[in-house]
Amino acid sequence: MPLLAYTHSGEPLIAPLMTDDEWEQLRVTRNRNAWMPYGKGRAIPKTSCLGTRFFAHPPGQAPEGAKESDLHLYIKAQSLIGARAAGWDALPEQSGTTPDGQDWRADVLCRRSGRPWTVALEAQVQLQGEDAYRQRQERYARSGIRALWLVAHEPAALHHFWLRPDPHLPAFKTMTWKDQDGQPGAYVHIDHLSLSISDFVAGALTGQLRWYENGRHRIILLVLREDQCWHRTCRRRILLAYRAEAPQGRRLEVEVAQAMQGYADAYAKAQAALPDLAESPWASRRDLASRCPHCNREIRYKREDWAGRSATYKLPIGISIPEQESNIGLAPPHTRWHWGPQSRWPHWAPLGGVGPISHQPPEMPPRRGGPRTG
Repeated sequence: MPLLAYTHSGEPLIAPLMTDDEWEQLRVTRNRNAWMPYGKGRAIPKTSCLGTRFFAHPPGQAPEGAKESDLHLYIKAQSLIGARAAGWDALPEQSGTTPDGQDWRADVLCRRSGRPWTVALEAQVQLQGEDAYRQRQERYARSGIRALWLVAHEPAALHHFWLRPDPHLPAFKTMTWKDQDGQPGAYVHIDHLSLSISDFVAGALTGQLRWYENGRHRIILLVLREDQCWHRTCRRRILLAYRAEAPQGRRLEVEVAQAMQGYADAYAKAQAALPDLAESPWASRRDLASRCPHCNREIRYKREDWAGRSATYKLPIGISIPEQESNIGLAPPHTRWHWGPQSRWPHWAPLGGVGPISHQPPEMPPRRGGPRTG
C-alpha cells in the first residue's frame, strides 16, 4: 500500500498530494500512466478506510510484506503533508544502505536545499522496544540521516525512555482515534499541547522542536499568599512567600530554596514584576517574617496553608542545584524536548529568572443555614 507511484518518464505521483481532479482523472483512466516502483506493474489508485489515498499493486503482483495497516498509511500521509507544508522536498517510501551495507527504508524522507543532512519521518505502529528503536536510529545516523519517530503503538513498551528522554532519539507519543462519523484524527502530545501530525512535523522541520538540557538547572515553584499589611496606616495588599515546591508537588522549606544559586536574582525580578511582593522571608522562631513592600514594616506570619482562605500564586523560578546536592529530589523537568519559544514552556523559568505566574482564588466559605426559599 504505497503512497508513491511513477509515470513512464519517471515523474513521481504522490497520492496524498494530488488534487481531487488529478486523482479522479487518474482513477477513471483505463490505461493510466502510473506504475508501481521497481517495475511491479501498473498502479491502481485506491482509498483506505481512513480516507487516505494510496496505490495498490495489480492482483497477484504485490511483493511479500507490502501490506500496511490503514493507521500506518494515515500517519505516513499526514507526515508527508506536514513536511511539504514546511517547504521541504519529501518523498514517501525511500530506501538506501549504510556505508557498511545495512539496509534502511524511511516512511518519509525529507530534503531541503542548503542542508547537509536529510530527515527521516517514521510512523511506528507495530510494537517495538527501545533497543530496536536505537538500532534503527543508529543505522540512519551512519547514513547521515536524522530520524524522528511518531510512536503510535502501546507507549508502555518505552516506559523507561519516557522517564528519561534522549536528544539522540527524538520519539513522541502519537494518539489516534475516529470521530462519530468515522473520520480519522491523530495528534502528538508535547508540552501540554496536542498538535496534529501535519502541524507537528511542519513545526519540527521549521525549528519549533527544541531540546533543552542543563544538569543542574531546576525549576521550583515559589508559593505566594495574598494578605494585608497589619499596620493601621498602611493596610495595603501584599504577597507573602511561605513555601516552595517542585513542579511534581514535593514541598520545600523557603530557607532551602533561598540557599540555591539563582534564587536571589529570581526573587528580585519577581519583585520588579509584582509590586505587592514582600521581601524574601527569614525565619522568626517557628514562623516567617518579611517586610511590607509599601511601608517597610516587619510582618510575621505562619508557614502553613490557610485552608484556602486566601488567594495563592505559584511563581516558577530557575535555580541551580549544587553538585553535592544533586540528590535533593528535584527532578530536572526541562531536560527534554520542548515546543516553541521558552516563554511558553509549561512551568518554565530561566536560571535566575521567573516564569508565568499561576493564580488560585480563595475557596468560598460555606453558606450558613442553607439556601433561602421564597
